[in-house]
Amino acid sequence: MELTKAQIEKVENFLTAKNIIYVDIRLEILDHIVSDIENLMVKNYTFENAFKTTIIKWKNNFKETSSFYFGILYSESKLVIKKAVKMFKPFFFLYMSAYFLPVIFLNKFLINFSENTAVFLNGFLKSITALCFLYFIFIIIKVLQSKTKTTYSFVLKTQYLGIILLVIPLFIGNYFNDKESLNGIFIGFLLAGWSVTYICHYFYKKHKEAIKKYKTISI
Repeated sequence: MELTKAQIEKVENFLTAKNIIYVDIRLEILDHIVSDIENLMVKNYTFENAFKTTIIKWKNNFKETSSFYFGILYSESKLVIKKAVKMFKPFFFLYMSAYFLPVIFLNKFLINFSENTAVFLNGFLKSITALCFLYFIFIIIKVLQSKTKTTYSFVLKTQYLGIILLVIPLFIGNYFNDKESLNGIFIGFLLAGWSVTYICHYFYKKHKEAIKKYKTISI
């Protein structure tokens, strides 16, 4: 038994009230809830009873929660957090490794360069970092301007503070120490900053793809 347009609208209003506003997950959840209601109505439930029964079934999924991967500052419904964590977890370990591995390696093994080479590399690395910094700012502005929200834009929002990983090596300190060897701490910040820039690039691309895919959905 298919739901009427008015009945589907009631389900959509419920999802909006529960702050399920991310278009990529909203359609998926809407389909599941509508399907559950229709299955109950086949068993002679009224729409109202089927709707209430289904909402009770899904109740725990709408509870607000947070995750270790994003921090307590970023909380959403359990449904959103679960999907976001699944997408983000591999990238979390990527930029953790990007910071700690060079710090450990360069503190144990000194890599020395001539003064001229050190000056050249320092300028080169700062140039790349500056480009990453500008691109990071561009992504933040574009996502903030976007009227459509996706789970990808939620992940992006949790990464904005990562720009500090670019600010530190770009404006504070030097990539080389007094002996013209690589500074493990700042190289760690540098690679972590590059990594978080790549992560934001990836999720920004996915955000745009999701908007294009679900552009007919209005909330």
